[in-house]
Amino acid sequence: MSNSKELIANLSGPKEVRELAKKELVNINENDLVLLAQQSELCHKGCWESAAEVLNQIGFPRIKSVLPYLMEWFQDINWPGVGTIVKTLRTTNPIELIPYIEDAAKRSIAENDDCWAFGLVSLVRELDSLHLVDKELYNKLLQLSEIDS
Repeated sequence: MSNSKELIANLSGPKEVRELAKKELVNINENDLVLLAQQSELCHKGCWESAAEVLNQIGFPRIKSVLPYLMEWFQDINWPGVGTIVKTLRTTNPIELIPYIEDAAKRSIAENDDCWAFGLVSLVRELDSLHLVDKELYNKLLQLSEIDS
């Protein structure tokens, strides 16, 4: 397999290059998986949709180690790839996701990030997992995001 960083960089290339990179990245080394999930200079906005598609193909449980990074994608639900990440997370038992959602919720509240709070509320609703989330924490997210319950 080619260098993971090179393949990730190719995710923003022409269609043929991008498709080849996506095929190879499905077999990415576990240690490099974070490079695909973490929004960074390497995996920038131009790569996110393709990166999300690869993460979806890899699936759970292999992507469990990068769930904290995937929660950061919800800082803006309009970002490329977020819909694909939601699709990926729907295939996972919500009980496995709740600790990661709650950690991200605490960070969004601490950072007073209303967009992230909105994204996390949307995720909880998409996953139909309201009954699993800490109610006090969820209510703080609602308040911060200014969403009517």
